[in-house]
Amino acid sequence: MGIDRRRLYRFPWSITDNPGGWVDVTDVCSLHCSHCYRRRLEGHRPLQDVLSDIAVCGAMRNCDDMKISGGEPLIYPHLLEVVRFVAKSGMKPFLMTSGLGLDRPLVRDLARAGLIRFNFHVDSSQDRPGWEGRTEVELNELRQSYAEMVAGVKGVGCGFNVTVSRANLEAVPDVVGWAVRNIRIVNHMTLIALRGLVVGDDVALFAKGKRLPPDLIPGLARDAGEVSLTADEIFDTLRERFPSIAPCGYLNGGAFPETNKYLVSVAIGSPRHLYGSLGARALEVIQVVTHLAKGRYVSITRRTKVGRKVFLLAALDPEVGRAFARFLRVLFVRPWHAFEGIHIQPIAIEQPLELIDGEPNVCDDCINMMIYRDRLIPACRVEEYRAFDAPIVSQKIS
Repeated sequence: MGIDRRRLYRFPWSITDNPGGWVDVTDVCSLHCSHCYRRRLEGHRPLQDVLSDIAVCGAMRNCDDMKISGGEPLIYPHLLEVVRFVAKSGMKPFLMTSGLGLDRPLVRDLARAGLIRFNFHVDSSQDRPGWEGRTEVELNELRQSYAEMVAGVKGVGCGFNVTVSRANLEAVPDVVGWAVRNIRIVNHMTLIALRGLVVGDDVALFAKGKRLPPDLIPGLARDAGEVSLTADEIFDTLRERFPSIAPCGYLNGGAFPETNKYLVSVAIGSPRHLYGSLGARALEVIQVVTHLAKGRYVSITRRTKVGRKVFLLAALDPEVGRAFARFLRVLFVRPWHAFEGIHIQPIAIEQPLELIDGEPNVCDDCINMMIYRDRLIPACRVEEYRAFDAPIVSQKIS
């Protein structure tokens, strides 16, 4: 099933007017993920360096949110100070974490510091104590425990990301189905296509003109097929189970514009009913109105409970009109469902960095840019800069 971009909204973001920022606070981690390219080179970063990078990135990008990542940021000793600084700077602190070691008191402390969202990375590629060998469906139990832990604390929400490979692609609808059923307490879902750099008999990788030995290359993959999954394939798998979930926005590849690097759907529903999705026109209204009102774009909403007023967008957006029609049909049969809360739930599909014909293909106007040694770079390329002070390129060899 092809994706018709004429029916989607190309996010209006640019490098310097973009809702998303990113900062790494540590490269120390308490968990092993089989596909992780992160290496321990520096340990915990000095607090002042972290705060400086946040300030520079926020100003340069006109950020609305700041993703705090690692390593595992929960073990960073100055995490509360970082969250407070982001919040006082007028941005939304967003924590990227495995959740390992998190408890309700720490959730409360982070919420008081200003955190607005946890993004839990939970998938079957992790060597997680007590959960080894579990399938993606079985891991929904763990996801549920994190979602309920966060839901008990006012002012903070949560979402989840899953690294998707060909090994767990067929489980994507089951994971998203779990998220949709928990739309009241799960605020977003991100599906990340497995990516990696490939070498072979006729392809070598270089940085700063020097050929790299395989043992030095972060994210190296021996099998090109293993890292060839696309955002389009993930969406097609999801759409087979949920035909009412439609994409509404995208970012294309910078080097290869035909690729869909960031594909977003926004589900509309209640815990018992999936009514449909926002369409391109509704997404455009949200982006334009937010920029007019606040002077910057938005990718993370503080509140996902929108109520029936979301259906007012049906006047502008045919996709919302279809969702409204489903809502009315449900009410005709079960009128008491009118009292259920209606929520929106963004479902993002990301296709990270890939090398195509030697060229790095990253998201055009990437939402996850960070400051590294006074340079603005895509967060997915930081290991290359840390190891070689330059991005990696591929080249055919005879």
